[in-house]
Amino acid sequence: MTPNPSFHRTLRDKAAQRPVNSDVSGQGQMDFDCGTFLTAHASAIFALAGALGGGILSFVGALLLKKREFNLSVSGKLLDRRIAAHEKVVALATEMRVMIALGGFSASGEVRRAPQVMISRDTFEDWFARFTQLSLEGTSWLSTATKREVNFIQDYLITLHLYLERVPSDQFLGLGEIIRQDFVDLSSSLEKTAFTFFQSGVRKLQPDSLDKWHKYKRGETERRLGSTLLVTNQSAFSRAQNDGQSR
Repeated sequence: MTPNPSFHRTLRDKAAQRPVNSDVSGQGQMDFDCGTFLTAHASAIFALAGALGGGILSFVGALLLKKREFNLSVSGKLLDRRIAAHEKVVALATEMRVMIALGGFSASGEVRRAPQVMISRDTFEDWFARFTQLSLEGTSWLSTATKREVNFIQDYLITLHLYLERVPSDQFLGLGEIIRQDFVDLSSSLEKTAFTFFQSGVRKLQPDSLDKWHKYKRGETERRLGSTLLVTNQSAFSRAQNDGQSR
């Protein structure tokens, strides 16, 4: 069959007249569909966004709460150590004030007494070692003021230990009577510095800086030691030493 040219021209003309969708019309249709979707589901979208935002806020809040609880837990443990260290100091101060009666009255009309830790050499040595050990165990947790007072009393006890080195044990109580007031004064000052911590320092979350000098200045230490009955009555200890050597 011979193709009809006029028939093919008619088909081409109809195809040329058929409307074709353009990119612009397609984009417009897409924009319209998105807008319709947002309008129709706005409440659900906002609810989802709110839920996500609330979840994030809750997560952040939980982290902050955990951090705060951890900090409080650490601060509580540090405070427990500081309290325990100062309680030991108070206990040591109390032991220094325990006296034993010697019988009779002194020249001033008071009952003759001496520190209980001066009953004998062994008793004094044991107590001196215990004082040193307990005070050193809590050194890092003591307030600076308490630490300085503890160190001063250690200087006093070291001096006393040196004076007693060649003194017979049976003369310890007699010498203890001479320096009894030193023990009373030292225990009182130590107790006061420790109680100052309980009155005000216990509210501090952080312990005192370890960079602060832990002893009194040398001039103050020498002045306080020089005014003690131990140093002003050094001659009595010298006589006791001579008696011990002559035996």
